[in-house]
Amino acid sequence: MARYRVNGKTVATAATIDHAIAEVWNPSTTKRIKLLQLWCFKQAAGAADEPVLRRTTAKGTPGSTVTPTSVNEVEQIAAPPSSFTLELSAFTVQPTLAASPLDGSVIPAAIGSGFIWLFDEHGGDGLEIPAGAGIALTVGIALAFPVARVTAIVED
Repeated sequence: MARYRVNGKTVATAATIDHAIAEVWNPSTTKRIKLLQLWCFKQAAGAADEPVLRRTTAKGTPGSTVTPTSVNEVEQIAAPPSSFTLELSAFTVQPTLAASPLDGSVIPAAIGSGFIWLFDEHGGDGLEIPAGAGIALTVGIALAFPVARVTAIVED
């Protein structure tokens, strides 16, 4: 399996709990992928935010999409077989969220604050994303999440 690094810039979300900030979507009908790391850093000041990681069962309609190519693969050999995407910006239709959050964080209001979640540390295998499913970073409290830079490292 190959590793891909993909990133993009979001826009501010609505001040509504559970709004998607970003989503890694696996459109394959047969292939599972693994989210190994997720990075998110604010590029604008906001409040003290509480981003939450949620599984998704139906794709949202994002404002922008980053589609990885062979350039995003660590060895630059091939595009991802699953054709996964990083969905960003203001979602006009929110992804369908699974019942409970997987992870959460509290980050300060300052520009540049953020987090790196490692799902492959200490021999971990990452978070599996089944075919036709995704994992979304969502707003954990009813405050707008500011513009941010999001990076996903995915094994495909």
